[in-house]
Amino acid sequence: MADQFLAEQHTWTLFRNSQSDEEDSWVMLTRDGKIVPIPGEKILHTSRPRVSLEVSTPRELQIADPFSLKCDNGIAYITNERVIFLPARPSEDFKSFFTPVLNFSDTHVQSSWIGPWSWGGTVRPVPGGGIPMHVPRVEVKFIFRDGGHSDFQTKFEWLKERLNHAQELGLIPAQNLEPPPPYEPNTAEPSSSGASGNTQAGAQQQQQPPQQEQQQRRQQQQQQQQQQQQQQQPPQPAPDEPPPDYVEAQTQAISIQYEERMREEAERQ
Repeated sequence: MADQFLAEQHTWTLFRNSQSDEEDSWVMLTRDGKIVPIPGEKILHTSRPRVSLEVSTPRELQIADPFSLKCDNGIAYITNERVIFLPARPSEDFKSFFTPVLNFSDTHVQSSWIGPWSWGGTVRPVPGGGIPMHVPRVEVKFIFRDGGHSDFQTKFEWLKERLNHAQELGLIPAQNLEPPPPYEPNTAEPSSSGASGNTQAGAQQQQQPPQQEQQQRRQQQQQQQQQQQQQQQPPQPAPDEPPPDYVEAQTQAISIQYEERMREEAERQ
């Protein structure tokens, strides 16, 4: 039930975001071209200008109609959820590119004797993101003409490691990724007399149990009062109509499931 709820919640978020003016772009932008973050999203790293993007179909797939995309100038971003690329000059055919961090695999850095350094990897496409359904995976490459590939790679690997760890622990992705503050031991001054200190500690320990019992009784009384109030309240009738845009959200969910199934079949071929 929890997985189904999260899937429906994610589908609803995608549907709401797709209702923006940027119909051809999964990345919502303000009028001045800045990223509109999804709920809970924060930008962790921004690349230097003059970054190129190349998206292509892996050669080993041997697809009759391969997919390719190229942009010579833009800026790459790393948020706590996505890798985003915004072209310097958006067009009707290409306004933005993004992929979830965990959709990347086999990331690596490539060097060239003449040209600039590049970073990239294999990406599993997002349903409804514009990449054809018969393409199960693509190769994505960022070319850093003004440098900065090392900082980009370091931030990405740091983030992906924490997202994988959070996923293994069953935590919400992209939450609580910052390292905890350093531990500071309590440096209380010792008492002048050890005997008197022990006597005070013993007195406190003797006084704690009655206080705890009183707190437990108060909590039990509050819980009983809340239960009685809930029982006295009449049950609320179920709504006769689905919530707003429910049909559109369900249609979007069916479309996403269908596209994922088509990609799995293309991968097995």
